[in-house]
Amino acid sequence: MPLIRLFFDIALFRLGPQDCPASTFLLWLALAANLAVGVLLALLDPDWLDALARSVIGALMLAAFLGAALYLSGKMSRFLQTATAAFGCDTLVSVLAIPFLVGAQWSPEAAGILLLLLMAWQIAVIGHILRHALSIALPTGVGLALAYTAVSYRIIMELFPAPPLN
Repeated sequence: MPLIRLFFDIALFRLGPQDCPASTFLLWLALAANLAVGVLLALLDPDWLDALARSVIGALMLAAFLGAALYLSGKMSRFLQTATAAFGCDTLVSVLAIPFLVGAQWSPEAAGILLLLLMAWQIAVIGHILRHALSIALPTGVGLALAYTAVSYRIIMELFPAPPLN
């Protein structure tokens, strides 16, 4: 429970990635939880194998983005804590999205709006994490998070195009 509380506090902007222990084990635990939630979300998708691949590729892209941003800013020593915070918070927001994804079959409009709000919150959280990790202003962190999100979604859409509507 203390880990979940830590990630909630980061997601609510009370703490930052610097409050995560610099632990390889904790990073792997956060990544494993992230992938486990990805598997759970994949089971909701009719093409669950593609959904699972999207989850794994998404995790790899997030780690690569964080590593590149930290490397370019000369703050690579912050990678463990930054990636742990990012994967932990992403997992948390993804878990909160599950009821809306399930409910989308009954009320797609309402679920879509709520999922959009969760996505905005997720971008803000990544921006908050980047702000602390890179020692930049929050709007710059959110801008980087938004750019990362747009590019990563574009890559995922190129790798896994949506089937044509009949």
